[in-house]
Formats: sequence, structure tokens, C-alpha cells
Amino acid sequence: MSVHAIERSDICAVVVTYFPKAGSADNLDALAPQVGKLLIVDNGSSAQSLEPVEAAAQRLNAEIVRLGSNLGIATALNAGLKIAREHGFRWLATFDQDSRATPGMIEEMVRALKSYPQPGEVAIVTPCHVDRRLGFTVREKAGEDVGEGWRVIPSTMTSGNLVSVEIATEVGGFDDSLFIDYVDHEFCLRLRGYGYRVLEATRAKLLHSLGAMERRLFIFKHVTVTNHPTVRRYYISRNRLIIWRQYWQQEPVWVMRDMRRFLFETVYILLYEKQLRAKVPMILRGLRDGFRNVRGAFDPGR
Repeated sequence: MSVHAIERSDICAVVVTYFPKAGSADNLDALAPQVGKLLIVDNGSSAQSLEPVEAAAQRLNAEIVRLGSNLGIATALNAGLKIAREHGFRWLATFDQDSRATPGMIEEMVRALKSYPQPGEVAIVTPCHVDRRLGFTVREKAGEDVGEGWRVIPSTMTSGNLVSVEIATEVGGFDDSLFIDYVDHEFCLRLRGYGYRVLEATRAKLLHSLGAMERRLFIFKHVTVTNHPTVRRYYISRNRLIIWRQYWQQEPVWVMRDMRRFLFETVYILLYEKQLRAKVPMILRGLRDGFRNVRGAFDPGR
């Protein structure tokens, strides 16, 4: 697959919305000039919450696809992938509603791809994610190869990525059964199993919000606390256990690192986050369902 001479017209951006805040419309304004097509896939938002996005879509000549209910991030991304493929786009830019592309971000990502010695092996190009509120960069620490303006990493979060439409289709798209959380990491690990790479463009910056992030002092260093909603704790715990069981032989180093992350995250939740009486049972429930390989949307009655 040729990756040279990537133009704006080769890129279709999909922005997944779910009861978007008013500022989400401004994020669309920042993204639209950098891509050939802007697609919004909505996961069952109310008409009122979607009004600013609809107004922006009309102004930017963007297409809105309404799924009608919350079917999860993976299903929404797969809807975008299908449309991008049908319209002949080579790259799918995947975005959360609360992420803002900085000027020239995608151009810098294309430049990094061209600089990589084996660009045909790259399935995902990702920017550096900068927390919008606190201003620090959230990035994968484990780099496997480094060059001028790029770094090969094992996995990355969804928002801001350039995903090869051809390669994503080849490996079967995003895993709908995970619903939300760790959909991105599973996709990256699956791509690696096929011999593809995730490339971080170290000079490209995406302004992103990861939960309600805070910095807290833990012993002698500052640590990050995300303050995710209670139900997200269920999905994070469940899906990471599913992925550990699925990839521990193929990706033992990644799995061991994520187990360590889970341990420290749990300690930080217990020390610093609110709603512990709700969050701790959801973490345990997620681990139970992960062990049982329960998938799909959270079922309170199960």
C-alpha cells in the first residue's frame, strides 16, 4: 500500500458524539479544514444537546449519522470506517467530541509517516495528547523505535488518530463487543499481531480531555487521577481483563505493564477519588465479568 503524497482529500474524519457539550462545535471548526470529509456519528444524544453540533455540521458541510441509541464507541467507529471505505478515503481520522486538533496537526502526522523508514507497515499515526485543562502530555512511555519526528509505540488512545482504512478493514475493524474503553488498545494489539505498527508523531499535538483529570501528590511525586464516572470503572476493569487474557502470550510486556497501571490506578482511586462506595463494587463487578468473558453494554440486572 502506497502511503506517499497523502492529501487532505484522502482523509475522512469521524467524530463520535454522545450528549456533546457546547464546546464540541468549536472542535469541529478546528478539525474541518484539515480533512477531506467530516463525519459525525451520534450515539443517541438528545435533540437539545445535539443542536450546536448540527448547526456546525450545516456550516461545515459535514454529515451526521444518528445511531438512535448508545451502541458504544466501537460501533460508531465502525460506522465511520464503512462510510470512509465506501467513499474511497484512504485514511480515517478518529476523534472524540471533546478533542481539539491544533493547527497543522494532521499535516505533521503525515510528515512523520513519510519520515518513517517502512511507512507501509504503519496502520495508525497518533499525535501527542495534551490535557486541555492541566496542560501536560499524556503519552505511552514505552517507545520501541525513535526517529526524527516519530516514535513507534505499542498502543494509543483513539482520539486524533489517522487509521489506514485498508488495514483496518483487513483486520476486521474495531471490536464492538467491548462497547467502550480499551477498544483502542485492543485494536492496536490486534494490528501488531498482523505485523503492523502504531506510529506517534512527536511534534503533532491534540488537545484532549481524559476524564476529569487531576494531579495529586503521592508520597514524593505527582500522579494522575482521572475521576472517571462509576460505570466507566466497570468497563475499564472488565475490558482490560478480557484483553489481558486474550493477549498475554502475544504481548506479555504490554500486559504486565497494564497490570501495574491497574494496581496504581486502584490505589489512586482509593486515596483520591469520590464515590468509592459505588466505584469499588463496579471495579470488582467488571473484573468478575471480564473473567467470565461477559461483553457488550453494561447490564445492571446481570
